[in-house]
Amino acid sequence: MAKTFGTPLEAVNFWMGDKRAITSLHKDPFENMYCVVRGEKTFTLFPPCDRAHLPYRNFPVCSYQEDGSLFSEEGQEVPWIDVDQRDPLSTPGLSDKVHPLKVTVGPGETLYLPSYWFHHVSQSHSTIAVNYWYDIDYGPAYGVFQTFDQIAGLCESAKRQNAVG
Repeated sequence: MAKTFGTPLEAVNFWMGDKRAITSLHKDPFENMYCVVRGEKTFTLFPPCDRAHLPYRNFPVCSYQEDGSLFSEEGQEVPWIDVDQRDPLSTPGLSDKVHPLKVTVGPGETLYLPSYWFHHVSQSHSTIAVNYWYDIDYGPAYGVFQTFDQIAGLCESAKRQNAVG
């Protein structure tokens, strides 16, 4: 695959879990080959052009401690997509503006997930999967996503200004 993507393998990730495990809606800056070994994974995908309609907001940075407590890092925030993480499409006002694609990947199947595509992942009973991340080519596709991201930022600023004034 390194030859196909023109970049070396960046990471190999092993995933194991049951139906309680959910991956929140996010994007990755990697070309992703996602292989299911056992069980099923359901991906809800959103193309990069949907960025302006995905409601980002800042959340406090927190981490779990060994004793089970939650530690908040004072004054630090991380942007995250503020949708229902169990089912993003049930978020009010979202489904009529975005272009989702739902894909279920079963045992022995592989999903190619392009860099910067937003995705939410749920799974069936005991599921095992492996994915391979390849660094992106910082060429035209990267520039296009950055353009979508900047347009979304302008839209969010305009919404805030309209709400205030």
